This record gives sequence, structure tokens and C-alpha cells, in this order.
Amino acid sequence: MKVLLTTIVDNVNYGTYLQAYATVKLLKDRGCDVDVLNYIRPHLTPKHMLSKSKGRGLASYLRSLISIAMDGYMKQNLKKFLLNKSAITPPFSNWITYKNTLPPYDLYMVGSDQVWNTEHNHGVDGVFFFEGISGKKVAYASSVGIESFQKEDYSKIQTLLSDFSKISVRESFGVEALKNLGIDNVSQVLDPTLMLSKEDWKKIGKKTFRKTEPFLLVYSVEVNKDNETIAIARKIAKDRGLKLYLISPYVKFNSKLKVDKLFSLADTDTFLSLFQEADYAVVSSFHGTAFAINFGCQFVTIAPERFSTRVQSILKLLNIENRYIQNINDLPKSDIEYAQVHILLNYYRNESEKELNNLLIK
Repeated sequence: MKVLLTTIVDNVNYGTYLQAYATVKLLKDRGCDVDVLNYIRPHLTPKHMLSKSKGRGLASYLRSLISIAMDGYMKQNLKKFLLNKSAITPPFSNWITYKNTLPPYDLYMVGSDQVWNTEHNHGVDGVFFFEGISGKKVAYASSVGIESFQKEDYSKIQTLLSDFSKISVRESFGVEALKNLGIDNVSQVLDPTLMLSKEDWKKIGKKTFRKTEPFLLVYSVEVNKDNETIAIARKIAKDRGLKLYLISPYVKFNSKLKVDKLFSLADTDTFLSLFQEADYAVVSSFHGTAFAINFGCQFVTIAPERFSTRVQSILKLLNIENRYIQNINDLPKSDIEYAQVHILLNYYRNESEKELNNLLIK
């Protein structure tokens, strides 16, 4: 079966490329030939980013050029993980033109990540619905990200999803958001990164880090909460006698963060290596949470400023909601009993596999 997968592949974010690869692997393991749409959302193109500095003077223009170059480097540094392992189409930003160049596929799949988050994507993005494409369409673990859609988007989303034969989403909140649109035949499944086991990820990632001491790993996509996150991590590390490490795909300076080891501009393989070896993790990220769970790492997840439903849903599913904290006063008093978590995780893996297999029935 020839499958065309659309998902988000233009972020500076580890989870973006890990979820895309995991979806590809799940499909390949079931005998599918998979291409990934290399879609660059218009608001993330260099042209658009540069246009924001127009009329602000030479200094602003030069800063924008440097920022765009750095952003491109960071994306490529992460994206190479996917590029080395998957078949990807040429990059494009104009769907109206590009869709006419596509060959026919047996199945058009919308994948995981926040593909249906209308705030995140600056509106309803037709690429993530295969708008204008005729053929069998399905969704696996698509994330809505928000609790509900804007009413002005109801009609368009209803129309775009009307020709999907099967729909599954990543969060319970996504099920409810679609039900509010009158779309009832929706199932909840695991994010594709959780469909692969710890052993699978150990084989997939290159071992780029060698552990020499017990450590706590910090990973957050909430830049505005860095100080709070580090303060929480520092307390836990001190109480447990752990060194403090931080990983980021961005440029970070340790003079401000004051951690024992800083992995700045780290690639995706380093992310996997560090989560595999961490004794504890402090995260503010859905996929940071997912990989801590998958590798059996003790952790807490700090509430993000927005789109918190993604994390809350998986923690509720696995009965570890106490790992979700608002501040340093919410730290759980006991560790996670992973034997129970993995029983639940394996159960939902099996259920999600059934849903995925059903999506692939011709």
C-alpha cells in the first residue's frame, strides 16, 4: 500500500520529528510504502519571517537575517533524523499548486502532532486535511491541541473531515472537540512515539551520550518559564543528589542557566540518549512527558502556558495525573510505580494497534 503522510515537519522541536518518524515506522512495519509531505507552513517560511522586519531599519533587517539563518540551521539539525530514515517529498508551502503535482496514493493519512490546532496553525490549514484530494483519507493520532474549535471554523472543519473514512485522535479532549462538531465516530489512540517500545527507541537512536554520573534532565519548550523550571529541577536534583543537565535545540548560555551540563543545539539522537539514561526528568512538553514514560524515568511535567490538554490526557490515561504540577509546591511525595503504568501502556498500545490496523484495511 502506497501511503502519503501529512504531519508537522517544520518546527524546532524534537517531538515533531520523532512522532513523524514513529508514524512512518509503524506503517512500514505493516508493509506500507510511505512518503512524508515536506510542508513548510507559510508563516514559518523565511520570506514571511523576513517580511516582519520590513520598514524597521537596517539593524532590524540584519537581526532578522541572522535569526532566520539560525532557525534554518536548528530545524535542519533536528530534521536530519527524519530525512535519513524516511522518504520525504520536496519542500513546498503552496498547497494549491503543489497538490496538482502529486501522483495518486492508495491512502492519505493525517498523522500526529498538533495538525488540527487552529491557533497553532494560524487557522484551518487544508494541507492537514488533504483538502482538494480525492482518495481514501484517514487520521491516526491527530492532535487538536485545544479544548474546542472556534465557532467560525466549524463548517469548514466539518466539510473537510466529511470524506475521512476513519478518524483517531491523540487526546480525549480531541474526541470531545470533534463531537461538538457532530463527528461522533472518533477513537482515542496513543501518540506514535508511545507505540514504539523503549527497546525500539534504543535501536533507532544513535548512542551519542555516555553516562558518567546520576543526573536530572531538564527539557522544556516553554521558554518563558525557564527560570521556574530550573528552580523546580534544582530542588529535586539537590534532594536526590543528582547533577543537573539541560537539553535544548536552541542556543542556550550556561552563564544564565547555571546547570552542570548544557546540551545546547543538541540533535534528536542526543535527546533520545539523554532520556534513555536520565534518573529523573523535569519537562514542560508533551513528547518530553511521553519519552520519560516510555523510558521508565521518574519525572514531573510543569503546566505549560497553553495547550495543556495534550499532556493532561496522557497522564490521565496512565493514572499518573499527580506528575502534572503548576509550581514547586505541587511536587509529588512519591515515585511512579512503573509496573502499573506499563500494564496500562501495553493495554493501550494493543488497542491503538487495532485502530491503526483498521485504518489500513482497503
